[in-house]
Amino acid sequence: MMADFRKSIGEQFRASHRFSNFGPCLNRVKINGFRGVEAEIQFDYPITALTGFNGAGKSTIGQLVLCGYKKLSSSGLSKRYYVKDFFPVSVADPNPFRADSSITYFYQTDKPDVSQELTVSRAQKEWSGYKRQPERNAEYVGFTVYIPKVERKDLSIYKASTLTLTDKREIERAAEYVSRILGSPYDEVFFQGVAVQKRSSELGFAKRFGSQYSENNMGFGEGRLVHIVRLLENCPEKSLIVLEEPETSLHEYAQYEFVKYLTEVAHRRHHQIIMSTHSGIMMDALPPEGRKLLVRNEASVRVFDNVSSTRIRTALSAGERGHTIICVEDKFAQSFLREILRRFDHGILSCVEILPCGDVKAVKSATAVIRESGKDAFAVLDADQNADQANRMFTLPGSMPPEREVFGSQSVRYYLLKNYGFDYSAFQAAHPSFDHHKIAEYISEKVSFSREVLESDCIRAFLDEKGADWYLPLCTDIKRSVS
Repeated sequence: MMADFRKSIGEQFRASHRFSNFGPCLNRVKINGFRGVEAEIQFDYPITALTGFNGAGKSTIGQLVLCGYKKLSSSGLSKRYYVKDFFPVSVADPNPFRADSSITYFYQTDKPDVSQELTVSRAQKEWSGYKRQPERNAEYVGFTVYIPKVERKDLSIYKASTLTLTDKREIERAAEYVSRILGSPYDEVFFQGVAVQKRSSELGFAKRFGSQYSENNMGFGEGRLVHIVRLLENCPEKSLIVLEEPETSLHEYAQYEFVKYLTEVAHRRHHQIIMSTHSGIMMDALPPEGRKLLVRNEASVRVFDNVSSTRIRTALSAGERGHTIICVEDKFAQSFLREILRRFDHGILSCVEILPCGDVKAVKSATAVIRESGKDAFAVLDADQNADQANRMFTLPGSMPPEREVFGSQSVRYYLLKNYGFDYSAFQAAHPSFDHHKIAEYISEKVSFSREVLESDCIRAFLDEKGADWYLPLCTDIKRSVS
């Protein structure tokens, strides 16, 4: 299995280590007047996933960050991007940006708390501000970075019978990475030069199941992945990589494994990666600090941290049906609150949608997004958080996260032992620091039973012990908010 580097690259990206690990990476950008986008976005993690509805500004932000660097003087193959490359003025598009448009870049320096600030703006007909930019290799993986050669009528297709194979270019561990991502074994992945008369090109090749084939016989997802892996492995270290919807033609397992690969390559080669995506799986594969949800209104693009767009879509669809959205941290809190409301007033459940959103920051961001969309929403945080009654930020009863409340109960421990044959007290003694978010999953695997059913059984046993008075204050607040 591919190691999980999500936490370690977050540590590498801390301000005190950021410059030494990632060089003059982007800490923040402020965008004014490009395709109607007014936005400010901060980069809190080496991999940032930008999500949101179509037209929210994801591609605009990705393209503009590419224009923040000079090309590497030490690499003849390094690229240089300018604003004009992505925002051409023409008869069809006379005003892709305002006359006073600008983008301000904030780069990490060798002083942890100091950023280098630089603005690129329009000076009459030309863009100015590029000269003081730091050097860094920048790579753009848009939709044209890989087009199947059969669609391009490449020389390897129309001159196939007269091709000459030339130099072979190995990619270290490429077969291992592609195998893990696609969930299928590859013996070798490499590139081979091809030539016809004075023209030359190259092809990706794969060896698997005793046969060898070129990208001319690969599916789109397979071929695009091979090219992306080569790029990430061969480009200079500490590069800026911008990916447009890398989930394209990848199945769900591959999407998740691809994000794991991105964390591994960022850990090993210290790339800063910014990607646009509509994939909830890819968003959820990142830690909360790597997720940014863009919401566009008439005046600007608001950036919400830690939130997945798929969860917001779920909330908005429920809001369209007239439901009030209650944002909670995770699925256990969702089940816990549902059972509390069922016992208090079953009718409330028919007019609310309880939505698990992630950590506290994600809950607060999701609540703000839903409210901004015109739907009614409030939050119920875990009991170890602080309530904010004025802003309808309530907390679950008790003093600990609901998993600790439930599985810390003697009645629940007795219930687990009697009905599932699981000795929780012995488990806790052997694993005193076990992650409380994973307790139900661990027990359900050990007893070979449905996690959802086990959770529900334990929650009911716990609430039977506590009684209605324990959760009455929260239910009163919720009823008042829903009415």
